[in-house]
Amino acid sequence: MQTTEIQVAVEKHTAIVRFMRPDSLNALSDTMLAETRAAMQAFELDHAIKAVILTGDDNAFCSGGDLKASAGNLLAPYDRYLARFTQSEWHNFMRFLSRYPKPVIAAIEGYCLGGGLEIALRCDFAIGSESVSIGMTETRHSLFPILGGAWLLAQCVGERVAKEMIFTGQRVDGMTAHDLGILNHVVATGQALAKALDIADEIAGNGPLAITMAKQAVDRARGQTFDDALTAGGEFSALLFFSRDRQEGLTAFKEKRKPDFKGE
Repeated sequence: MQTTEIQVAVEKHTAIVRFMRPDSLNALSDTMLAETRAAMQAFELDHAIKAVILTGDDNAFCSGGDLKASAGNLLAPYDRYLARFTQSEWHNFMRFLSRYPKPVIAAIEGYCLGGGLEIALRCDFAIGSESVSIGMTETRHSLFPILGGAWLLAQCVGERVAKEMIFTGQRVDGMTAHDLGILNHVVATGQALAKALDIADEIAGNGPLAITMAKQAVDRARGQTFDDALTAGGEFSALLFFSRDRQEGLTAFKEKRKPDFKGE
């Protein structure tokens, strides 16, 4: 596909979508998010792709919304309010990302601010380098974290820490972000993508149907009782009985060999 604000590549069984707006530190735009969504959709039913990595460049994962573009927006305030749900490519992207069936990993270098952090938090997990600068900084510009950031950050770090981060707009480095639970791993500067690819390789060796179901189970857990989770787990497990991959996994275990999963 032809793109102008992202770069797409495939390495082994992993799709890499790289934000490419270097002049604005990869600030969000309608085009960038629309292109990202289209690229991810193209990989959704591709059985060869086991995971997707979202990343930026050495300077920034994503610095948040494009404030220059926002300042120049010609839509009247009331019209923006009326169209807040129906004409928002940003909301459409976040809903799409929330429902994406395959593992999505954020590989972060440099700045990850505002909307960039919201996207990283909505990924399944995140890898960052020690020199990252991470923050929910919208209040510094009298803006609101429009992509669900207040909810996402509170789910990740707890309400009290989330409130402090959002109220102050403070930024944290990689080790602090790791300690707070925002990052799963902290690596040397320049190594976030490499680490994400290593983890994606591990994922690729496991049953893709089981991973998809496990992802759904974890995502649904916030609104479930334990009994609900047991019931859903029974249904997921029963569905896997219909899959060839389940039999392949058991046969490979019996034969002491590496399984050859097909996503079937």
